[in-house]
Amino acid sequence: MSTSRRRNGKPASCEPCRRDKVRCDHALPVCTRCRDRGVSTRCFYHPAPLTRAKGRRVFPLAEGVPFDRAPSTRNPHMSETSFNSYMPNTVQDGSASRTSSRTQPLLSGYFGPTSFVSPLTDDVDLGVPGQGLEVEASQRVLPPYWVQKISEVLSTLGDFTKVDALIREYYSLSQSAVIAAPFVLNSLGPVSSMCKEFVSTPNVDDSTSSLTVRIIQNTAEIFQVPVTTRGRDFHTLYTGSAIRLEIIGILCALAGRARYLGLARDRCDGKTSRTQYARKMLAAGDAALYICKILTPLNDLTIWLVHENLLLTDLVNGDSSPSCWNRLGELSTDIFALGLHRDTKTSPELPEFLLETRRRHFTAAYQLDKSIATFLGRPPRMPWRYADCRMPLDISDEALATDNMVLDYSHDYIDSNGWSLHGVVQRSSWMRVRFIVSTFRDEILEVSLRKMTPEMEDMLDDISQRCHLAWEALPIHLRYTPQCWDNNLPVAVCLMLIISYLAYLYNDFLIQRLIAGKNNPRGNTALLSVSADILSTVLILGTQREQMVDIRPDFTWTVLLYGFPSASLLIKALQHQKRTGEPFLYDGSRSALIRNLSVFISHLESIVRPDNANYALFQRASQVFSKIIDEILEPQSLVSDSSLGDAAHMDFEPVIDVDGLDLFNNMDFGVAFNQWLF
Repeated sequence: MSTSRRRNGKPASCEPCRRDKVRCDHALPVCTRCRDRGVSTRCFYHPAPLTRAKGRRVFPLAEGVPFDRAPSTRNPHMSETSFNSYMPNTVQDGSASRTSSRTQPLLSGYFGPTSFVSPLTDDVDLGVPGQGLEVEASQRVLPPYWVQKISEVLSTLGDFTKVDALIREYYSLSQSAVIAAPFVLNSLGPVSSMCKEFVSTPNVDDSTSSLTVRIIQNTAEIFQVPVTTRGRDFHTLYTGSAIRLEIIGILCALAGRARYLGLARDRCDGKTSRTQYARKMLAAGDAALYICKILTPLNDLTIWLVHENLLLTDLVNGDSSPSCWNRLGELSTDIFALGLHRDTKTSPELPEFLLETRRRHFTAAYQLDKSIATFLGRPPRMPWRYADCRMPLDISDEALATDNMVLDYSHDYIDSNGWSLHGVVQRSSWMRVRFIVSTFRDEILEVSLRKMTPEMEDMLDDISQRCHLAWEALPIHLRYTPQCWDNNLPVAVCLMLIISYLAYLYNDFLIQRLIAGKNNPRGNTALLSVSADILSTVLILGTQREQMVDIRPDFTWTVLLYGFPSASLLIKALQHQKRTGEPFLYDGSRSALIRNLSVFISHLESIVRPDNANYALFQRASQVFSKIIDEILEPQSLVSDSSLGDAAHMDFEPVIDVDGLDLFNNMDFGVAFNQWLF
């Protein structure tokens, strides 16, 4: 090491130190190399170089084009020390001079009529560059931790034939898939070819393979859809040579849900269980989503990925898990940021099929938000009072991928209200039905925490009447009747009919429960009537076991979220009537009601196996119900046991973690659809 350079304005070796022949504390060390190169003034020789964090390699988007947008927030699963060690410094080298110095703004998204730009323009759907968000394309670098993660996500797809089979079978059976089938199925071929390319790449350094670099480069580009784009060509914007990470994450989430539901059994070996496979795909989807938010501004593909990731999170982690609630918040935030909630002024720069696709995703997310809010008893995150998005038209998925969608919008295909004139049942039909039901759920949730007054009762009665009128106004082929099972309809259609009907009945259940008072064991005639209707409708599913294949997670929801609250309310009312002698305010058959409750108790006894964490809870619930039925039917043999005999000691709220419940072990369900059943 040579002499030291100046520090704090003093000479490299100040006179007092030189005179006293001591080491100068006013100087910084300089290495010999910097002295020989004539750059001593910029040198700092670290006294203990091995304690300094090692430099990280730069992974460019393309030759000579690094990427410097480091994540604004770190991975919650990484420690702060680990995360900081992955954050490289901005790299400047000679190759950067070969690239364009043009800056690309990061779009801030939707600005509403009260925003700071509203006085400057009448366009409430304005997306303008955010102040201070311009980034030099030639100075951007991606942390290598996430580059390696991309390779891991690609390897998760593995043998793509299995993923292909899972997704194709899911779309062939599902009546509730949100992403239009052509946009997913058309991408399977190009992604399959990409996976073969990845497998054939030498494993010397997968993180720097040309495929990984291409994915990073494409994903970093702002996703733009030209207005001339046709629906059948939409997949070319995110597959093939334009392959983006968003679609890879979407396929992982879809495959994970399909496997969890037991599809493509002939393509799946027994080495990995359904839950293990779903968890692996969830981890891949989480990584893909996080990287996409590092690389690129919010776009439609991001919304798709967040939504599908949320549905898989629900299956894997349970509906009351914090991860599920947090992902819902992310979905609602992204929807507002992209402006999917506004439909008064649609952009003329977007193709019609994409606008229609956005309406589908908003209605699906809106319904999902009301479902989770009801289940957890929390305020909804997407209130209707702040949205004016129109419902999607009742047209097929394939219509979105035609060359001329105007033909499917004509009066030969749909009526003035947007319903199909041909009485066909398609995915958009259920989106519309469930959206209509959810708008009334939104009103119910808004008043559910208020103090009950005569004015409030009038308001709830008005909601109930309008909900009934809206249901009666639905096309007749979309309204459930018990005879639908005998009309040779696909099982998936029958299931969606019965689930939509239960959601409609549950609105009235909530209204009548608020009016009657939550702690009123007697109830009222309207509340007992709708509870009995819900219970009998739930039990109908149990008679269809020979027609179905495994959708136990969704079917478990049906029993718990509809059957459990209605059965508990009915059984408490029966117990109250037996003990007090007061009239039982139910217009139907009392004996038929008791028989239905007995059948429901038998289902509770078999809803979980002994090795399940919820086994003790459900066994106790069935014991409580059985004791009350014994008291009602044979009061002389009643054993006095206040801890079991009084339903008031049980909390019958339906907030129960049902992840992994094995309902009806002998059931063989015939269709798979993964959507919320409220």
